[in-house]
Amino acid sequence: MPRFVVDEGLREHAGEFAGFPGMADLFEHKPVERLQYSEQFAWLNNQYDPITQGLAQYRKARPAWIFLQALTGGMDGRRSLTHAALVRRYMDNCGTWKSSYRFILALVNDLAHTPYFQDGDLYAGMQVISEEIRDDAVWDVFFTKLSGVQEYGFHSGIEKLMWSTDELNGSLVALDWTGLRRELEFKVPEWIELIIKNAAEEGEFFSQNLEYESQLDADVF
Repeated sequence: MPRFVVDEGLREHAGEFAGFPGMADLFEHKPVERLQYSEQFAWLNNQYDPITQGLAQYRKARPAWIFLQALTGGMDGRRSLTHAALVRRYMDNCGTWKSSYRFILALVNDLAHTPYFQDGDLYAGMQVISEEIRDDAVWDVFFTKLSGVQEYGFHSGIEKLMWSTDELNGSLVALDWTGLRRELEFKVPEWIELIIKNAAEEGEFFSQNLEYESQLDADVF
């Protein structure tokens, strides 16, 4: 869900877990052990994962927005989910739409793509990976992307994007992926045009303000 919708709940949890120096279990209220990532250890123990490796490099990359642009596109479900989550994190930490419209354009452009998941990408406990589990994963990726679009609408003041869920009619309520993709064929070009028009009117559309972007990039971590 978009951050502005769950902001009150986030503040409640922030107070509830204020005493923890890092991540904590939401239900057991215990700290989650922080593990140091090692590429060497991953290779030696047959645990290498390109997404995890990419995230480790992202923490070091400067400027970070180059990494985000390089991560966009593709049909891999985990990659798509990672990209959408990082874009939302970047935008939230910056607190502005001005350095994020390129990332959101990419997010909108990929909204109708059906992400692909291998069996090893999904966790179902003791269950067999079924089509229902795959469908749920597809919706997880989609809602992560759409929430990012809504958050961009919040930061930029574009209400049509902020409440983009209202634009998608019954297929979203019914979780009808085929019907939703048909609706997105019309909405995606419309939203892209809206984002570009707003950025251009504000004088920010590829303004080449590198000093401004560098300062924002320094603050995202």
